[in-house]
Amino acid sequence: MDTKFFTPGLLEQFLENGYVKMPAAVPTNLLKKLRIYFEEIEEEATESEFFYWENKGKKYLTNIDQLCHKKNLACLELLGAPFLLDVAETICGKDFFPVQEFAVIKNYGDDLPVLWHQDMLHERKGRCCTVGIYLDDANPGDGALKIVPKSHTGEKDICSSSKEPFLEIPMQAGDILIHDMMLAHSSDPLSKNDKRRVIYVEFLSEKHVMAEQIYEQDKVAVRKQIVPLAIAYYQHQNPGSRHFMFTKELSDQFPATVNWQELLAPIYLNPIRARPSTYCF
Repeated sequence: MDTKFFTPGLLEQFLENGYVKMPAAVPTNLLKKLRIYFEEIEEEATESEFFYWENKGKKYLTNIDQLCHKKNLACLELLGAPFLLDVAETICGKDFFPVQEFAVIKNYGDDLPVLWHQDMLHERKGRCCTVGIYLDDANPGDGALKIVPKSHTGEKDICSSSKEPFLEIPMQAGDILIHDMMLAHSSDPLSKNDKRRVIYVEFLSEKHVMAEQIYEQDKVAVRKQIVPLAIAYYQHQNPGSRHFMFTKELSDQFPATVNWQELLAPIYLNPIRARPSTYCF
């Protein structure tokens, strides 16, 4: 890749404060595809397949996982996008891989907060991150993420960190927010906007995972297979555009006529069971 999306200055901010915001990082055409993806999901979603929350007699779709393994492959294209993979490689190293991808949907009226938590406790033998891709605006007092800067150092537990001064990070559709998986964060229910849809992708390095025995090596090996597949799909969807240089021109290895769902199936057959987040109740 000739130009870095995630510059040394952004990396420095991330390492020091535990988070960094990148405005308007998602290309307009991809943002449109992702919004269509969610509209289709919400039309077809069943209670047996996705997580719903009931409040005051109304049910709301709040969580979706395995985003790339759906009929609509917009999230696979997102996973292969150069801006996202450049963030992952710069923070985690060349042996990065996405542990999981999921969505959190806030709905006006669900009154559902996200309590103070850390995405994953670890021994800091490597760098990892959660990337939040915003499909809707999130304003202070209306679903914006609250974070405690520099709480990712691990010096305090989550309940102690939750009592520290916090910032609310306003976001607009197309922005991304990258935070260390140890950073204390939370968010309140919506008070004005109709929805706040955020796609989250968690990245670690294989070396980090093996050093701390976080996940089984065979499952990591399977999960890593999604990266070249996503890059190839992105190349086919964006011919002639700049793409993430992995090992070679992957669109030659995966022609556009392949059955993408068939290639994805074994990756999702036995997915990694992510370490649970640590909450302050």
